[in-house]
Amino acid sequence: MKETDVKPQAAVDTPTRTIGWPRSPAMLFGIAAAFFVFMGIIFINTGLLPTKLPVVQNGEITHVLVGYLWLPIALPFGLFALIYAGLEIGTGWEFDESTTRIHFVCTLLAVLETIRMYMSWATTTGNVSPEVITSRSFGGTIAFLILALGVFVWNLSTSRRKAA
Repeated sequence: MKETDVKPQAAVDTPTRTIGWPRSPAMLFGIAAAFFVFMGIIFINTGLLPTKLPVVQNGEITHVLVGYLWLPIALPFGLFALIYAGLEIGTGWEFDESTTRIHFVCTLLAVLETIRMYMSWATTTGNVSPEVITSRSFGGTIAFLILALGVFVWNLSTSRRKAA
């Protein structure tokens, strides 16, 4: 190997830019909310996923397109995106990236647990007496939401003003 082929040490140590998590929690939660709303609208309008799932409406079980069930999934992400955006813009706070990621994952786990709970109920609606959903059915969801709120408070307590 020739001496001219060796790269200087500074060029070797510079990391390449990758697409990663957004630094702003408002952006992170906003992207997730937008994704679920966008996918719900696509599924409703295009019929890509024509499956209908049961929901309780006026005390009776009715069936709706899957796309309509994607829209409520966006709610917790949209709510946190709005809160974070208000805090970032209104107070100029900057949030810790690791804590924000933990908060996002806890919120995602709460949503996934809700979906799991719904699907376990939906599979019983074809029975003569479907499973009854009570507040105790959502114990896992409530636990993940409490955890997400705890991490949110932790993120608020570790936030700092942006450097000027």
